[in-house]
Amino acid sequence: MPPQQCVEVALLAPLPAPLSYLVPPGEVPPPPGTRVKVPLGRRSAVGVVIGCGVPPEGVRLKQIQQRLDSTPLFDMAWLEFIRRAAAYYLFPLGLALKTALPAGLASLEKAPGVKHTAIYSASARDGQPGGVVQRRLLEFIRSRQGVAMAAIRQRFASPYAALRRLEELGFITRQQCEISRDPFSGQQIQADTAVTLNHHQAAALRELCRAVDAAAFAPFLLHGVTGSGKTEVYLQTIAATLEQGRQALVLVPEIALTPQLVGRFRARFEQRGARVGVLHSGMSAAERYDMWRAITRDEVDIVIGARSAVFAPLTRLGIIVVDEEHDDSYKQGDGFRYNGRDLALMRAQMAAVPVVLGSATPSLASFQRAADGAVQALLLPQRVSERPLPQVTLVDMKAAAVEHGLAQELRDAIAATLQRDEQCLLLLNRRGFSPYLLCGDCGASYRCPNCAITLTWHKSSGVLRCHYCDYQQCPDDTCPRCGGSAMEPEGMGTEGLAAALAQLYPQARIARMDRDTTSGKGSQQQLFERMSAGAIDILVGTQMIAKGHDFANVTLVGVVDADTTLNFPDFRSAERSFSLLTQVAGRCGRGDKAGQVFIQTYAADHPALQCAASHDYAAFAAQELPLRQLLGYPPCGHLVNVIISGLEQSQVEQAARQLAQQLGGAAEVEILGPAPCPLARLRNRHRMQILLKAATRPPLRRLLNGHHGWKQGLPPTVRIDIDVDPVDMM
Repeated sequence: MPPQQCVEVALLAPLPAPLSYLVPPGEVPPPPGTRVKVPLGRRSAVGVVIGCGVPPEGVRLKQIQQRLDSTPLFDMAWLEFIRRAAAYYLFPLGLALKTALPAGLASLEKAPGVKHTAIYSASARDGQPGGVVQRRLLEFIRSRQGVAMAAIRQRFASPYAALRRLEELGFITRQQCEISRDPFSGQQIQADTAVTLNHHQAAALRELCRAVDAAAFAPFLLHGVTGSGKTEVYLQTIAATLEQGRQALVLVPEIALTPQLVGRFRARFEQRGARVGVLHSGMSAAERYDMWRAITRDEVDIVIGARSAVFAPLTRLGIIVVDEEHDDSYKQGDGFRYNGRDLALMRAQMAAVPVVLGSATPSLASFQRAADGAVQALLLPQRVSERPLPQVTLVDMKAAAVEHGLAQELRDAIAATLQRDEQCLLLLNRRGFSPYLLCGDCGASYRCPNCAITLTWHKSSGVLRCHYCDYQQCPDDTCPRCGGSAMEPEGMGTEGLAAALAQLYPQARIARMDRDTTSGKGSQQQLFERMSAGAIDILVGTQMIAKGHDFANVTLVGVVDADTTLNFPDFRSAERSFSLLTQVAGRCGRGDKAGQVFIQTYAADHPALQCAASHDYAAFAAQELPLRQLLGYPPCGHLVNVIISGLEQSQVEQAARQLAQQLGGAAEVEILGPAPCPLARLRNRHRMQILLKAATRPPLRRLLNGHHGWKQGLPPTVRIDIDVDPVDMM
């Protein structure tokens, strides 16, 4: 009798390592990539088979309870990519797989169902049925090659009885066919053709096509000013990739960018027979499941999506594009804290394909890699058609005449823009009506009971809300501390700015673009369509409006309170401010009309703002990089942030001190802390952090890999999260 076999299973649960399970006698071992139901303690759990073998001697193993998939969900190359990513970010493989797989596959609950429809076809029988409706219906089916039920319902009010009779008489046949939920339902596209490139674009395209032909790993930084035609370079490079029978993966930082980009890709490629797919969190679980299955069946040529799309199971990958590569949104903030841009580089290296990092304001890390020769820089120094960059004015708010938060210069510019029937974008990087309500008598404000932060006032919904844990409450009529009636909004958010603009410009059509107004499915697409159609005069928004949007009639951009990001307690605050201001400035003057930008600030002499006003990335990098070098911060060093959190502050502080002592004394690693996180309490958990800093990665890896037993001796309510290459230090 052959020995019983076992499989290695990565459970989609918080376990540090995979477990081994026996294959039931007489059954064939499920291949790697297959989900199985297995016992785990007194309950059952879902896991993914990652290998097969022979049971170790002297160890009692439990048996697999059920095989959940008839075929593997992915191939071994994809599994190796997830394994390497999990190892780099010091995250359990099972939970990394849970993050990468579509929702619904990680639990014992029923996965999103496969959708079927009835397809009717005419049989070989001659003649005509007796009923009038039956004859009309049969004629409709005979005129087509297979008719879906949805198409029949559009033409006939109640076709069911007639269909049954035609089937009984043998005039038609019916079969059930699987159909995918269409994420593009209702979207209309017009065919698009490639445009003639300028000499900078053509030079970049030649280098990229050469790399595509070589079919080898080749990282590029496509550094082009806003409006320089980076997307057209992507499109023509991907066209060359598709001609070789290979696939493309395109990453964008926000799902808000997806509709415009997808529309442009579909207009360019679907007329040629190429299939464009999307993957992002704005899709329903069923749509993501259908798209995943379509990709695994090799039915998609181009995948476009946000950071999680880096896990798309493409098997003929030929190129990866990371648009707006500088954006912090590529970094996952909790759980599997991966960076989509960095994993794109890892995946391209493993798949031996070129990868393009595109931005008008590259991250200093990418810029430094290009300077060191690790990445090839491709420059697009001018806008298409030699259009000028917008003129930028820094408005010193210390001497400005301000009304409703807007300086006189900006108010006049808005009025003139509206007079010319042109459009405005106004950036204020705060949601809500105002950041908080403040008592004028005693200075009290409403604070979140779960987080160390004030509650934001949302006037339209009449609630105070925490933007971290989503706690909500209605304000009292009187001050909760002194009983006074002087609770007034302080400061301004996007909702408050939109209300102020409505008073200043009552005839203007004003809209908002922030997470409050774009949470509904299709809401971003509707905003884009309204802007493109000229149905919006002034669009107010958070940093969402600064990312990659292209509206030809926008000729004015205003930035309200540009100091918001500049004063964050983070060494990257200057870099973020420069990128945000440069990007939002680049939204105007993209058509035939010149653009102008007004940036309101109390720090008009700050180097980052001065460089942004002159569109001078090189000058900013020349000022910022020496400071990073002096302090040993990225890209001139490497960081790992260890976050200790728990329900009891004393336990968290004690655990942080204990962990710092364990980590202390490591060669070549500087240990900063423990110290409270800038946001010291989040979702009712007290938080401390220990920052590990080193000039190179190997000392950090040795230190981290040598401390697997960090949780030993810690209270069960204390949690340790390891953030490799942190982006958000809050």
